Amino acid sequence: MDERATTPEQNGVTELGAQIDAGAFWRLVPECVPREYAEPTRALIERVRKGLERLANEAQEHPRQWEPGETARDARTGRVGRVMGHVGPCYQLRPLTGGKEWEAYADDMVPARQSDAMSAQVRELNRRSRDHAPRSW
Repeated sequence: MDERATTPEQNGVTELGAQIDAGAFWRLVPECVPREYAEPTRALIERVRKGLERLANEAQEHPRQWEPGETARDARTGRVGRVMGHVGPCYQLRPLTGGKEWEAYADDMVPARQSDAMSAQVRELNRRSRDHAPRSW
């Protein structure tokens, strides 16, 4: 019997390995996925690299088309807004709580996470409450 101490992580890896060896993992995987693992060859790595380069080039040539009503974050400014439309390469975004639109290029826009949208709304509501708070001086 092996006398060496094992960590919980090692135990978890061992347990997962045993489940995979028993076939538990493969019952969840579609049949089209190969069931054997082979070390990646230089040819496979080169094929993957070329595919990633092709996808990156296509993304640069054809930026995502945003639809009106989608929520996006302007990565250049950090602002979150609703897409109102576009003219040429510039999209018009409006703050989620209303207000003045601003323009952003499609290359600078990323889908807004739910937390981005909630943070933007809280910031705007806080700003409004400060602007409309009664003055005590």
